[in-house]
Amino acid sequence: MTHMLGIDLGGTDIKSALITVDGNPSEPRSTSTPQGDPSGKAALEKLAQIIKEYAEQFEFKGVGLAVPGLVDPVNGVGLYSGTLGWRDLEIVSALEEMTGKRVTLEHDVTAIGHAENRVGEAKSASSAVVVAIGTAIAASIIVEGEVYHPHPAVGEIGHTPTGNNRPCVCGLTGCLEMTASGGAISRNYTAVTGEKVSALEVFDRANRGEHAAFELVEEFMDTLSTSLVFVAALIGPEVIVVSGGVSKAGNDFVGSLQKELDKKLSIHKRPLLKLSKLQAGAGAIGAGLLGWERLA
Repeated sequence: MTHMLGIDLGGTDIKSALITVDGNPSEPRSTSTPQGDPSGKAALEKLAQIIKEYAEQFEFKGVGLAVPGLVDPVNGVGLYSGTLGWRDLEIVSALEEMTGKRVTLEHDVTAIGHAENRVGEAKSASSAVVVAIGTAIAASIIVEGEVYHPHPAVGEIGHTPTGNNRPCVCGLTGCLEMTASGGAISRNYTAVTGEKVSALEVFDRANRGEHAAFELVEEFMDTLSTSLVFVAALIGPEVIVVSGGVSKAGNDFVGSLQKELDKKLSIHKRPLLKLSKLQAGAGAIGAGLLGWERLA
C-alpha cells in the first residue's frame, strides 16, 4: 500500500485525498460538513462514510485526520471546536471502531503547517508562519524547519482581541476571527446588506467597487495586517504563507495584504507574504503526511 488517506474536516467542507509518502495527492474529494452538530455524531458518521467509500475503491495504510479547534493528538480527542460546537469528542477511537482503519488526529492548521513545511511555500524557509483563513482563522508556526506546536492552543490567533465588538463563539467579543476570516466577512456582509453570499463573492464585489463589500474588505485587511505586525514582531518569520479558502481570492489579495502590512512595519523584519499553492488541499495533504509519520 502506497497511500495514506488524508482528511481535513472544515467548518463548511470536508476535503479528502490519497497522499503518498512524498505528499503527492490523488483522488481529491469535497463533501459538505454537517451543520448544527454540537454532539459531533453527524460529523463522525460522515467521516466514517468517506473512509469506507475510499476503502471500497483503494488500499491505504491508515487515515490522517485534521479538525479545527483545540486537539489532543496523543489521546485522539477533539477538546473544543468553536467552529463546529463540540467538546471532548473522542474522534479517533470512534472512527477506528466504525471503520476498522487506524486513525491519527491533528489540529487542522498544524496539519496545514506540516504540508507547507514539507511540500509548500515554507519548504525553503528556516522560519515561517502559515495563516489559514477559512471559516475561521488560525496560524501554524515553523521554526528552524519544524512545526512548533507544544500545546493545543498555540496558533489560535483567531481568538485574540481587536477593535470591533462582534460577539464570538468563544464567549468573548471583538475576536480577530469575527472580522478577518472568510466566515466573518460573509456573515458581516449579510448583516449589512441582508444578502447571503460567499467570502470570495464579497471580495469580488469589492473589486468591482460595491461600497458595502469594499468597506468590509478594507476592515478585513486593516485588522488582519495589524495582527500580522505582532506576528512579525514576535517571531520574525522569513515568510508568511496565506492558506485556506480565502487564499482563492488570488495574488491580488496577497498583494493588497502585503501593502497594508508594509505600511505598519517600522523596525521589524519584513516578512514576505506568499500565496499557498496547495490552497484548499493543504490540510488533507498535511494530515496524510502526519499519517505516514505516525501510522506507517
